[in-house]
Amino acid sequence: QFECFASPLNSAFARFCSAFPDTDAPFGSLGSFFDFRPAEGSFEANPPFVPEVMEAAVNHIEGLLEGSSRPLSFVVIIPAWSETRAFKRLEKGGELCSGWVVESFTVEAGSHGFCDGAQHQRRERFRPASFDSLVAVLQNDLGAAKWRVGPELRAEMETAMRAALDRSGASDLQAWEEQNRASKWVPKKKKENEGPHP
Repeated sequence: QFECFASPLNSAFARFCSAFPDTDAPFGSLGSFFDFRPAEGSFEANPPFVPEVMEAAVNHIEGLLEGSSRPLSFVVIIPAWSETRAFKRLEKGGELCSGWVVESFTVEAGSHGFCDGAQHQRRERFRPASFDSLVAVLQNDLGAAKWRVGPELRAEMETAMRAALDRSGASDLQAWEEQNRASKWVPKKKKENEGPHP
């Protein structure tokens, strides 16, 4: 129950990593993921959709797995952009696939959603996915023994990710964008006879 990339505004757990530890620490942040060095545990990483950041996350995870002598596991979720190095290193069976990947699969955009990073600015907390997503599991040997990855993982992940789409209040991305376009950054109009607030 730990997110490697989150903020006080969208974290689902009490502890997480975030970009601004000076302001986020009182809310549970342990600082930047790139300064986070766990030796044991199971973690979720959904880095910002920036190719360089995604690859840096893969590099850091590989270093952590290489250096740990305890059970360690990461579930990484990134957009399935096949041209990016992060995707190529996380796609199981690919030519550049990391040796730490024990499983990976793609979830189609139309069948899942996310907690929106800007959910504090929108009517709905959840949003349909804009892209297909790649889900990859990276583990060391002890992590693979403790948290076994079987055929049920994909079904469980797809069900959970589908739930976010169902909670978005829209049938697809276009409908969601239409619903939120009018409400984002629109201040409430002051009534004509309403005076200044104290």
